[in-house]
This record gives sequence, C-alpha cells and structure tokens, in this order.
Amino acid sequence: MKRAAVAIVLSSIAFSQDARRDDIVVASKSPTELARYIESHKVFDWVALARALGIPPPGQYDFRCGAAVVENPCSTQVVNVLNPDQAILIVQGELLSLRDVYLRYVRKPNGEWQFSGERTAFVKEYPRRHEVARLTGRPFLKIASDHSQIGFALMQEVEDWFDLTQPGFEPAFSFTPVGSYEPFAFAVGRAVSAQCVYRQVSGVETIDLILDVHFNGPGLDIPATYTGVYGRPAGGKKFSLRAAYSGWDPKASIPLKDFEDLAGFDGGPADERLVTYAFSGLQKIASGSDHDAREWLTFVLEHVEDIPEKRTLLEMLAKR
Repeated sequence: MKRAAVAIVLSSIAFSQDARRDDIVVASKSPTELARYIESHKVFDWVALARALGIPPPGQYDFRCGAAVVENPCSTQVVNVLNPDQAILIVQGELLSLRDVYLRYVRKPNGEWQFSGERTAFVKEYPRRHEVARLTGRPFLKIASDHSQIGFALMQEVEDWFDLTQPGFEPAFSFTPVGSYEPFAFAVGRAVSAQCVYRQVSGVETIDLILDVHFNGPGLDIPATYTGVYGRPAGGKKFSLRAAYSGWDPKASIPLKDFEDLAGFDGGPADERLVTYAFSGLQKIASGSDHDAREWLTFVLEHVEDIPEKRTLLEMLAKR
C-alpha cells in the first residue's frame, strides 16, 4: 500500500509538472498571453520556456526573475510597434535582478505571432532604459545594458540599436554612451561620453558618433573630441566604421582601430597610444612641481615600450 501511495504521489507531481510545461508552450505562442502567464506565476520554468521558444536555456548563474532560487517575481511590459507589425515583451524583476529579458514577436500575414529572438540586458549600476525611435521612418529599438566591472575600476553603459525592419534580433549598431576606466596606479585613465547623429542620404544610412574623452590621472585632465562615421548600404544589416578623425575636421584622420579602442572598453588602447594622445598633459606633469603626479608618471612610463613620447617625457623628468 505504501509503495502504491508513493507511486500515486510521484505520478501526480509528474502530471502537474507536465501540465505547467504545456501551459508555458501554449502561452509562448503570443506575447500578451506569455505576459499574462508570467505575471500570474511568481515562479516559472525558464528552461521550459526556452525549449518552447527554441532558444538556449539560461545558464546556472543567469539570475533572472521568476527563478526558484530567490523570491523575485517578474513584471512585464509589451511594447507594440506598427509597420512592420510586431511586439517586444520585456520581462524584468520587481526586486533585484541582474538581467532584463527582451523577447521579440513578429505578426505573420495570417495574424498569428512568430517568435523572432531573445536578448538580455545587464542591470547593475546604471538605471535600466529602452526606447523605440523612428529614424527616417525606420523603427529602431534601443536597449541600454550595464557592463561595469567595479573590481576592475570599469564603469560602462552599452547601448544596442536593433533595426525592427530586419529579421532576427541582432544589434545593427552598438556604442558606449558613457564609461570610464581609471587605473590610476599604473596607466593613463579615460572617461568617455558619446552621442549619435543619424542621417540618410541617397539610400545610404550614416551614424556620426561624437566622442568626448577625458584622459585622466593624478594631475592629468586632458579633454579631446573625436568623430567616427559609421555606415551601411541600402538593405545592409549592420553599421561599420568607415572613417574617424580628431575633432570635427575630416582631414584630421586617425586610425580606425584607435577610434574603436577609444570609444569602447573591450581591451582599450595600448598604454603607448594613451601616452601619445595625452602627451600634452603629460608634458605639463613632467615639467611641473607636483611630486605625486611626477611619481605617478614615472611609474606609468615604466610600463610603456620605447616610443618618442616616452623618451621626451623621461628627459623632462630627469631635468628637475
């Protein structure tokens, strides 16, 4: 009798789990139905939902809302976009959550919804934000994500632009609106802020990325402005960097690699390039009387390979 009772209980549990999975499969066919399902369940099976949508399941340390690890129910928002007809379901934690989830659905000609892709956005130091903007009639979804690494003195917000006239759910353009890396002990640091100007001429789409940089360190604060020109042809998917220059003068070109390194924080410029770009400020330190700043510069130069700027700075330091 006891074995029979245990078998009945296990069978009941399995049936209940299968029923919940079936409910997720049905709900996943529509962004609004899935939103209702998520809002009505404090805990739900993300793995089953991923299986229903045909996407990879979240990792063990994904820390999404609605998981059984901590009580953190999800809230949802459905962003409707017309022409082309689609909906973006946003799932985020009501309390603490490290990731917001964006699920894109596209309306088929027969009126049914078709799942088109998933993206996640990190939520840490910077406030979450998203918006839909129409640029010359073309809808773009802009999603901000926090890529900061506090232990490495890195603060960075990344903004991805998704062209909602394209299939799938991959960014057409990404940049860092604001960020900083301040390794004061051993290298020149920098803080950046950027803004975009979108334009379309003769079917060619262009984004001008205006980048303001402050090279910093003890006794160092050198501002500089750079411009990167990104473009894509008619019908293209992703924007690529076509030209880069100092300030606003197209004749004052700089290497594309330098601009990409200055604008982002995936590795960043080599120490030698930072010394070159901050050279005018470093000269003032080398010829000045600020002992702490001069000591810092001496330590920085110990980690820089032999370049003309290094030799000049060392000569200036030796004269005092």
